[in-house]
Amino acid sequence: MAGKTIQKTGERMQEQPRIDAAQIRALRRQRGWTQKELLFKSGVDQSLISDLENGKKVGPRIDTMVALARAFGVSVDDLFVPRANPMPVQPPDPQLIRIQALLKKMTPEDQELVITFARFIIAHRRRAEYSQRKLEKRGLLEE
Repeated sequence: MAGKTIQKTGERMQEQPRIDAAQIRALRRQRGWTQKELLFKSGVDQSLISDLENGKKVGPRIDTMVALARAFGVSVDDLFVPRANPMPVQPPDPQLIRIQALLKKMTPEDQELVITFARFIIAHRRRAEYSQRKLEKRGLLEE
């Protein structure tokens, strides 16, 4: 995984956004600026600009990225490499929306009863799944 920064978050592995060195250089050149001119327009140190453009600095502070984006007149997102496979946004489950609407109409006491009942159902399902796995491991279930 050359060039990717991976950070472990709990049980998930997450790809961290990467600075688009070529994009920063291209934005500067499109405007006909030198690195020194970008320094004056953004307040970002010239050596840091050079490191960013050459891919030597991969994790600059957010205020640095904001300063560069403002100087270029672009979004901070435009300074990062686009994700190869952005996670699709799942539409909300219609059943959950209905349940949420029903809960809003209930008294706090009734809401607590529903929550207790839901926890009971979840715990019951987990116990059943656990028992199923144990029986499968022992070879006591037919497939």
